[in-house]
Amino acid sequence: MSLVLLQVPVWRDNYAYLLAQGTDAVLVDSPEAGPIEAALADRGWTLRAILNTHHHGDHVGSNEDLVAHTGCRVYGPAHDRDRIPGLTHPATVGATVEVIGLSFRVLDVHAHTRGHICYALDTPVDEVWRWGHDGTATRVARLEQRPLLFVGDSLFLGGCGRLFEGDAADLTAVMATYRAESPEALVCCAHEYTGSNFRFAESVSAGVPAVGERRAQLDEERAASGSSVPDTLGRELSTNPFLLAFEDGPRAHYASALGCAPEVTTVLGALREAKDNF
Repeated sequence: MSLVLLQVPVWRDNYAYLLAQGTDAVLVDSPEAGPIEAALADRGWTLRAILNTHHHGDHVGSNEDLVAHTGCRVYGPAHDRDRIPGLTHPATVGATVEVIGLSFRVLDVHAHTRGHICYALDTPVDEVWRWGHDGTATRVARLEQRPLLFVGDSLFLGGCGRLFEGDAADLTAVMATYRAESPEALVCCAHEYTGSNFRFAESVSAGVPAVGERRAQLDEERAASGSSVPDTLGRELSTNPFLLAFEDGPRAHYASALGCAPEVTTVLGALREAKDNF
């Protein structure tokens, strides 16, 4: 059976993800039920489980509606269970979640929120469909046969999530966690912030030509699907300032540009603060 990843545009700039094997599907994050149910019906898939990355309403808002309509299971961070509506299966960091014949590793990526987790799937995906708010569902062959990282709001293309409940030390640990994953993996993030992220990245990354090159390619990247997401962790490692800050050359450049000490956590904190005010 083919393993199919379908991005689903929801709300204004959110993405949810349906991952299906045969007719059984799992949903990663659940902002609103309508577009999810429409996509399931269109594909002839049955929802078996929801995997929540964190508690924010634009990630768990339709849990209870979808459970009522489908009887699906709901997974979410065990250490933040009180903030995940409809939770039936608490997911413990370091454990695996088994759904529709797939095993997801549960990674601790708290910084955006204190309970944030990532679901890492090492099984290569056979089909990848990007689908943005201003485009149509488009299959992207270059993204196929790769593992998956469902990162929620902990990592974005060209950036990372705001530190609502964490600090720079937490952010450092999160970025180190992602740097340890396979660069072949797809970063399946939950928002289309790529344009603004790369405008900021280019403003602080004059010494990294690949950043400007990637920003220049965004319109072409989004032409058919309307989406730049997902993309490979390898591309992020060479263009995302929050991942590049672990490398000596870019880190020294960022420290100079931001007027801070050239230590990883200090630079990451300064980058996040600068992005907040960009």
